[in-house]
Amino acid sequence: MTAHDLEEIVDLFAIGRPMRNAGLMPVKVATLPLRKAVAVVIEDWSDDKFRQLSAVIQRQTGPAIRSLDDIRHLYDCAVSGTASHGRRGSPTDL
Repeated sequence: MTAHDLEEIVDLFAIGRPMRNAGLMPVKVATLPLRKAVAVVIEDWSDDKFRQLSAVIQRQTGPAIRSLDDIRHLYDCAVSGTASHGRRGSPTDL
């Protein structure tokens, strides 16, 4: 597994709540380092479970990070200062 660069610049999207007869629409929230993007989801959005679950982090160097568990893992790595190597037990990168 490859380590994630927590300083990589990423786009943070939130999937808005559907309105009547409207589909879920991703809304770009910000472009910032991966370290800050995971902090926004875990810290700033902690009081809004739907928003946390609807977070998508689009990376330039690999697949998007869509799972809240993956975002939490990256947040733990950022807080502890350790390198991230994807989820334990996962055969693929985030």
